[in-house]
Amino acid sequence: MAGRARLVVVGAGPAGLTSAAEASARGMQVTVVDEGAVLGGQFFRARQDSWAEGSPRRLGLGDADAQILLRTTVVDAPTDGVLATWSANRRIEYIEYDWLVLATGAYDRPVPIPGWTLPGVLTAGGAHALAKTNGVVPGKRMLVAGSGPFILAVADVLVARGCSVTTLEATPFTMQIAGLKAVVRDPELLRQAAGYMGRLAVRRATPRYGWTVTRIIGNERVESAIVQRVDIEWRPVPGSEKALQVDGVCLGFGFVPRLDLAQLLGCSVAYQADSSDYRLQTNAHMRTTRERIFAAGEVTGVAGVRVAHVEGRLAGLSVAREAGLVTAAEFELRQRDLSARLGKLRRAAEWIRVAFRPRPALWSLAQPPTVVCRCEDVTLEAAERALCANSADPLSVKVATRIGMGLCQGRICSPYLIEWLRAKHGYRPAAAGRPWSVRPPISPVPIGDLASHTDRRR
Repeated sequence: MAGRARLVVVGAGPAGLTSAAEASARGMQVTVVDEGAVLGGQFFRARQDSWAEGSPRRLGLGDADAQILLRTTVVDAPTDGVLATWSANRRIEYIEYDWLVLATGAYDRPVPIPGWTLPGVLTAGGAHALAKTNGVVPGKRMLVAGSGPFILAVADVLVARGCSVTTLEATPFTMQIAGLKAVVRDPELLRQAAGYMGRLAVRRATPRYGWTVTRIIGNERVESAIVQRVDIEWRPVPGSEKALQVDGVCLGFGFVPRLDLAQLLGCSVAYQADSSDYRLQTNAHMRTTRERIFAAGEVTGVAGVRVAHVEGRLAGLSVAREAGLVTAAEFELRQRDLSARLGKLRRAAEWIRVAFRPRPALWSLAQPPTVVCRCEDVTLEAAERALCANSADPLSVKVATRIGMGLCQGRICSPYLIEWLRAKHGYRPAAAGRPWSVRPPISPVPIGDLASHTDRRR
């Protein structure tokens, strides 16, 4: 393998695996790095036998000429062309690359509401993973509340595990009807939606539209929840409160791209006001603003597994072209086909993104005693007090209260903090760049294991 162009792919979900397979098939030396114990990312983690497009089994990377590093976390990028990783052997090791594909995915958008820190409250993605992978459910009487198609998948798997499920979709049904044309033109999306809705209807778990959870109640764990009807901006309608006796709550208000490594590498990140998130900027060939660094999947904008799969193909092909392993004619032909498929798939994804986007009132559900930073135990009241002597921007509030300085390094609280300041205090995020820096290690590592790495950085 000596002398061959080296590609490192960070992330073993559908986007990462397809980019790795495409580049490997062209003769590149490929290394795939992922924190998980199995290939497939969140989507295929519990579907190892799947033959769907982008699945580990179909791609056959385990048998291909690719190095697979599982249970391995990228913690730093100390110099150009080098990544520092940490794995179960408790050592910092280094991987050199000529090209890099970032397929780091996304994670659940955390939304603080009263009671969200009680045992029995999970993000929708967390509940889905537990139920699908381990057959574990957080309770028997479940409330699934949020917005977007994914809450249907969560309700579906919980019902299949024997739970009694109440599903609340905050987005009014009339707004979803407006996008029916996009769904009808996408047979696969229509089939999935019909399947979920049909199974949930049979099991009496059909979503209530225009409702959300506003408070979760309990002592040692979840005991009940207060739900309310909401208007088009998701403002709770006075007098519509209802108490539900539940022992588990799943909150699913969409996902936010995981951008820490991209930001550390100096890739440009852009804010999207209409979806209240940041995403990694790429060109038509999936190249970032850094030379030889490409990206694919949810890190470039949350759009679903089908978009991730095609973006991965395009990223792998583009890397191989830059490495001189694909002719200009072949690249043009394949790129045109992949771009056409992307355009079609992105139209449906764009409708979903806009229709189910977070509405402004979502950021007002937290009350003064509500913890908004779980790592540092900072309440909304403390954040409000900080504004008395500081400007209404995330960095000032962070310095004054320690929001975002804990173990998660702001992954949980920062998305909420930015949107709360924007909705309640007039903060305007810059179009480019996030309002805080990223420092290594970008994931928690035992301090003793960092000693040799610190020496190398010097």
